[in-house]
Amino acid sequence: MNFPLNPSVLLVMAIPLLGIIYLFANRLKSGTIDPMEKWHDLDILQGIQTHSLPANIGEIMEKVNIEQNEQSIGGAATFIQTAEPPQDVKLTGKVVLLLHGAAFTSQTWVDEVPTIATLAALGNKVIAIDLPGFGKTKDEVEDKGSYLSEVIDVLTPNVRPIIVTPSLSGSFIIPLLEKSPEKIFAWVPVAPIHTDKGRDFFPQLDIPTLIIYGELDEDLGVRSRDDLLLIPTSTKPQVLPGAKHPAYLDQPDLWHQILYNFISALPDSEP
Repeated sequence: MNFPLNPSVLLVMAIPLLGIIYLFANRLKSGTIDPMEKWHDLDILQGIQTHSLPANIGEIMEKVNIEQNEQSIGGAATFIQTAEPPQDVKLTGKVVLLLHGAAFTSQTWVDEVPTIATLAALGNKVIAIDLPGFGKTKDEVEDKGSYLSEVIDVLTPNVRPIIVTPSLSGSFIIPLLEKSPEKIFAWVPVAPIHTDKGRDFFPQLDIPTLIIYGELDEDLGVRSRDDLLLIPTSTKPQVLPGAKHPAYLDQPDLWHQILYNFISALPDSEP
Protein backbone atom coordinates (compact mmCIF):
# COMPACT_ATOMS: atom_id res chain seq x y z
CA MET A 1 0.00 0.00 0.00
CA ASN A 2 1.34 3.41 -0.95
CA PHE A 3 1.06 6.32 1.48
CA PRO A 4 1.24 9.93 0.29
CA LEU A 5 4.27 11.78 1.72
CA ASN A 6 3.50 14.91 3.65
CA PRO A 7 5.73 17.80 2.42
CA SER A 8 6.18 19.05 5.98
CA VAL A 9 7.47 15.63 7.03
CA LEU A 10 9.94 15.63 4.16
CA LEU A 11 11.18 19.06 5.21
CA VAL A 12 11.74 17.93 8.79
CA MET A 13 13.69 14.91 7.54
CA ALA A 14 15.76 16.99 5.13
CA ILE A 15 16.97 19.65 7.58
CA PRO A 16 19.27 17.33 9.63
CA LEU A 17 20.66 15.82 6.42
CA LEU A 18 21.46 19.25 5.02
CA GLY A 19 23.15 20.16 8.29
CA ILE A 20 25.37 17.09 8.12
CA ILE A 21 26.32 17.84 4.51
CA TYR A 22 27.15 21.45 5.42
CA LEU A 23 29.36 20.47 8.37
CA PHE A 24 31.20 17.85 6.32
CA ALA A 25 31.83 20.24 3.45
CA ASN A 26 32.95 22.98 5.82
CA ARG A 27 35.38 20.61 7.52
CA LEU A 28 36.93 19.67 4.19
CA LYS A 29 37.24 23.32 3.27
CA SER A 30 38.98 24.20 6.54
CA GLY A 31 41.68 21.59 5.99
CA THR A 32 41.88 20.80 9.71
CA ILE A 33 42.04 17.47 11.46
CA ASP A 34 39.80 16.57 14.38
CA PRO A 35 41.87 16.16 17.59
CA MET A 36 40.70 12.57 18.02
CA GLU A 37 40.99 11.58 14.38
CA LYS A 38 43.98 9.90 12.76
CA TRP A 39 46.75 11.99 14.35
CA HIS A 40 48.89 8.87 14.37
CA ASP A 41 48.76 8.94 10.55
CA LEU A 42 49.90 12.57 10.32
CA ASP A 43 53.45 12.71 8.95
CA ILE A 44 54.24 16.38 8.53
CA LEU A 45 57.71 15.91 7.06
CA GLN A 46 56.25 13.93 4.15
CA GLY A 47 53.99 16.83 3.15
CA ILE A 48 56.27 19.71 4.06
CA GLN A 49 56.80 20.90 0.49
CA THR A 50 53.10 21.53 -0.05
CA HIS A 51 52.83 23.70 3.09
CA SER A 52 55.76 26.09 2.86
CA LEU A 53 56.07 29.22 4.94
CA PRO A 54 54.86 32.40 3.21
CA ALA A 55 57.43 33.80 0.80
CA ASN A 56 57.40 37.15 2.61
CA ILE A 57 57.75 35.68 6.11
CA GLY A 58 61.01 37.57 6.67
CA GLU A 59 59.37 40.93 5.94
CA ILE A 60 56.47 40.15 8.26
CA MET A 61 58.83 39.08 11.04
CA GLU A 62 60.49 42.49 10.96
CA LYS A 63 57.15 44.02 11.96
CA VAL A 64 56.81 41.81 15.05
CA ASN A 65 57.30 43.65 18.34
CA ILE A 66 58.45 41.50 21.27
CA GLU A 67 57.52 42.97 24.63
CA GLN A 68 59.24 42.05 27.88
CA ASN A 69 57.90 42.23 31.40
CA GLU A 70 58.00 40.56 34.79
CA GLN A 71 55.03 39.19 36.70
CA SER A 72 54.62 37.28 39.94
CA ILE A 73 53.28 33.81 39.12
CA GLY A 74 53.09 30.93 41.56
CA GLY A 75 55.43 32.68 43.96
CA ALA A 76 58.08 33.34 41.31
CA ALA A 77 58.87 36.71 39.73
CA THR A 78 58.61 35.39 36.18
CA PHE A 79 60.32 36.99 33.18
CA ILE A 80 57.97 36.98 30.17
CA GLN A 81 58.37 37.80 26.48
CA THR A 82 55.22 38.29 24.42
CA ALA A 83 54.49 38.99 20.77
CA GLU A 84 51.24 39.67 18.94
CA PRO A 85 50.79 39.27 15.16
CA PRO A 86 51.39 42.46 13.14
CA GLN A 87 48.26 44.44 12.22
CA ASP A 88 48.11 43.28 8.59
CA VAL A 89 48.35 39.55 9.44
CA LYS A 90 45.31 37.29 9.62
CA LEU A 91 44.86 36.04 13.18
CA THR A 92 44.69 32.31 13.90
CA GLY A 93 43.14 32.81 17.33
CA LYS A 94 45.79 30.47 18.75
CA VAL A 95 48.28 31.05 21.56
CA VAL A 96 51.70 29.38 21.64
CA LEU A 97 53.53 29.10 24.97
CA LEU A 98 57.27 28.44 24.60
CA LEU A 99 59.23 26.85 27.44
CA HIS A 100 62.94 25.98 27.25
CA GLY A 101 65.66 23.49 28.14
CA ALA A 102 68.26 23.55 30.92
CA ALA A 103 70.94 25.38 28.95
CA PHE A 104 68.53 27.95 27.53
CA THR A 105 66.05 30.72 28.35
CA SER A 106 63.19 32.53 26.61
CA GLN A 107 65.85 34.56 24.80
CA THR A 108 66.80 31.40 22.89
CA TRP A 109 63.57 31.87 20.92
CA VAL A 110 64.75 35.38 19.96
CA ASP A 111 68.50 35.24 19.38
CA GLU A 112 69.36 31.63 18.55
CA VAL A 113 66.22 30.60 16.69
CA PRO A 114 63.57 33.26 15.92
CA THR A 115 60.55 31.19 16.87
CA ILE A 116 58.73 33.99 18.68
CA ALA A 117 58.87 36.31 15.67
CA THR A 118 58.13 33.51 13.17
CA LEU A 119 55.02 32.20 14.91
CA ALA A 120 53.72 35.73 15.56
CA ALA A 121 54.25 36.57 11.89
CA LEU A 122 52.09 33.54 11.07
CA GLY A 123 49.17 34.97 13.04
CA ASN A 124 49.64 33.45 16.49
CA LYS A 125 50.01 35.16 19.85
CA VAL A 126 53.31 33.94 21.31
CA ILE A 127 54.40 33.84 24.95
CA ALA A 128 57.84 32.72 26.16
CA ILE A 129 58.97 32.59 29.78
CA ASP A 130 62.14 32.02 31.74
CA LEU A 131 61.32 29.02 33.90
CA PRO A 132 61.90 29.32 37.67
CA GLY A 133 65.60 29.18 38.48
CA PHE A 134 66.67 30.06 34.92
CA GLY A 135 67.57 33.27 33.14
CA LYS A 136 65.89 36.31 34.66
CA THR A 137 63.43 34.25 36.74
CA LYS A 138 65.60 33.85 39.83
CA ASP A 139 62.98 32.34 42.15
CA GLU A 140 62.47 28.58 42.22
CA VAL A 141 59.26 26.62 42.82
CA GLU A 142 58.58 23.24 44.39
CA ASP A 143 55.42 22.22 42.54
CA LYS A 144 56.30 22.65 38.88
CA GLY A 145 52.98 21.38 37.56
CA SER A 146 51.01 23.84 39.67
CA TYR A 147 53.32 26.64 38.61
CA LEU A 148 52.75 25.94 34.91
CA SER A 149 49.01 25.71 35.55
CA GLU A 150 49.10 29.19 37.06
CA VAL A 151 51.20 30.47 34.14
CA ILE A 152 48.35 29.46 31.84
CA ASP A 153 45.70 30.98 34.12
CA VAL A 154 47.55 34.30 34.32
CA LEU A 155 49.01 34.72 30.83
CA THR A 156 46.36 33.14 28.61
CA PRO A 157 43.16 32.81 30.66
CA ASN A 158 40.76 32.82 27.71
CA VAL A 159 42.56 30.60 25.20
CA ARG A 160 44.07 27.18 25.90
CA PRO A 161 47.67 27.28 24.63
CA ILE A 162 49.76 25.14 22.36
CA ILE A 163 52.76 24.38 24.59
CA VAL A 164 56.28 23.76 23.29
CA THR A 165 58.39 21.87 25.86
CA PRO A 166 62.00 21.01 25.07
CA SER A 167 64.08 18.79 27.34
CA LEU A 168 64.08 20.05 30.97
CA SER A 169 60.66 21.67 30.64
CA GLY A 170 59.22 18.17 30.60
CA SER A 171 59.46 18.36 34.39
CA PHE A 172 56.82 21.12 34.28
CA ILE A 173 54.46 19.76 31.63
CA ILE A 174 54.25 16.10 32.72
CA PRO A 175 52.73 16.78 36.18
CA LEU A 176 50.34 19.31 34.63
CA LEU A 177 49.18 16.77 32.06
CA GLU A 178 48.53 14.25 34.81
CA LYS A 179 46.38 16.61 36.88
CA SER A 180 44.88 19.12 34.43
CA PRO A 181 45.24 18.06 30.77
CA GLU A 182 42.15 20.10 29.87
CA LYS A 183 44.22 23.28 30.21
CA ILE A 184 46.26 22.45 27.12
CA PHE A 185 45.05 22.77 23.52
CA ALA A 186 48.01 21.00 21.87
CA TRP A 187 51.49 19.86 22.84
CA VAL A 188 54.88 19.99 21.09
CA PRO A 189 57.34 17.92 23.16
CA VAL A 190 60.93 18.18 21.91
CA ALA A 191 62.70 15.24 23.57
CA PRO A 192 61.43 16.21 27.04
CA ILE A 193 62.55 14.62 30.29
CA HIS A 194 60.28 12.64 32.62
CA THR A 195 58.07 11.11 29.91
CA ASP A 196 58.47 7.79 31.73
CA LYS A 197 56.32 9.30 34.50
CA GLY A 198 53.47 9.67 32.02
CA ARG A 199 53.28 6.10 30.79
CA ASP A 200 50.29 5.27 32.98
CA PHE A 201 48.12 8.20 31.87
CA PHE A 202 49.40 8.97 28.36
CA PRO A 203 46.96 6.45 26.80
CA GLN A 204 44.03 8.47 28.23
CA LEU A 205 45.12 11.83 26.77
CA ASP A 206 43.29 13.31 23.78
CA ILE A 207 45.61 16.27 23.20
CA PRO A 208 47.07 16.65 19.67
CA THR A 209 50.78 16.00 20.24
CA LEU A 210 53.58 16.70 17.79
CA ILE A 211 56.48 14.33 18.50
CA ILE A 212 59.72 15.90 17.28
CA TYR A 213 63.41 15.29 18.00
CA GLY A 214 66.84 15.32 16.37
CA GLU A 215 68.22 12.45 14.34
CA LEU A 216 71.42 12.42 16.42
CA ASP A 217 69.56 12.49 19.75
CA GLU A 218 69.73 8.73 20.21
CA ASP A 219 69.24 8.85 23.98
CA LEU A 220 66.50 11.12 25.31
CA GLY A 221 65.05 11.72 21.85
CA VAL A 222 64.41 8.03 21.30
CA ARG A 223 63.33 7.24 24.86
CA SER A 224 60.83 10.09 24.99
CA ARG A 225 59.54 9.18 21.53
CA ASP A 226 58.68 5.67 22.65
CA ASP A 227 56.75 7.00 25.65
CA LEU A 228 54.97 9.73 23.69
CA LEU A 229 53.70 7.23 21.13
CA LEU A 230 51.40 5.95 23.89
CA ILE A 231 49.31 9.10 23.38
CA PRO A 232 46.47 8.18 20.97
CA THR A 233 46.52 11.65 19.40
CA SER A 234 50.27 11.88 18.80
CA THR A 235 51.67 12.36 15.30
CA LYS A 236 54.18 10.15 13.62
CA PRO A 237 57.59 11.08 15.07
CA GLN A 238 59.13 13.95 13.14
CA VAL A 239 62.91 13.43 13.08
CA LEU A 240 65.01 16.46 12.12
CA PRO A 241 67.91 15.20 9.96
CA GLY A 242 71.42 15.82 11.27
CA ALA A 243 70.07 17.52 14.42
CA LYS A 244 71.28 16.96 17.98
CA HIS A 245 69.32 17.17 21.26
CA PRO A 246 68.25 20.83 20.87
CA ALA A 247 67.09 19.92 17.37
CA TYR A 248 65.55 23.34 16.62
CA LEU A 249 69.02 24.94 16.71
CA ASP A 250 70.40 22.68 13.99
CA GLN A 251 67.33 22.84 11.71
CA PRO A 252 65.60 26.17 12.44
CA ASP A 253 63.88 26.54 9.06
CA LEU A 254 62.54 22.98 9.10
CA TRP A 255 61.54 23.43 12.75
CA HIS A 256 59.42 26.44 11.85
CA GLN A 257 57.88 24.72 8.84
CA ILE A 258 56.84 21.74 10.95
CA LEU A 259 55.35 23.98 13.64
CA TYR A 260 53.47 25.93 10.97
CA ASN A 261 52.03 22.76 9.45
CA PHE A 262 51.06 21.29 12.81
CA ILE A 263 49.35 24.46 14.02
CA SER A 264 47.56 24.80 10.69
CA ALA A 265 46.23 21.23 11.03
CA LEU A 266 44.69 21.97 14.43
CA PRO A 267 41.00 22.84 14.67
CA ASP A 268 39.93 26.30 15.75
CA SER A 269 41.05 26.96 19.28
CA GLU A 270 38.53 26.91 22.09
CA PRO A 271 38.63 28.43 25.60
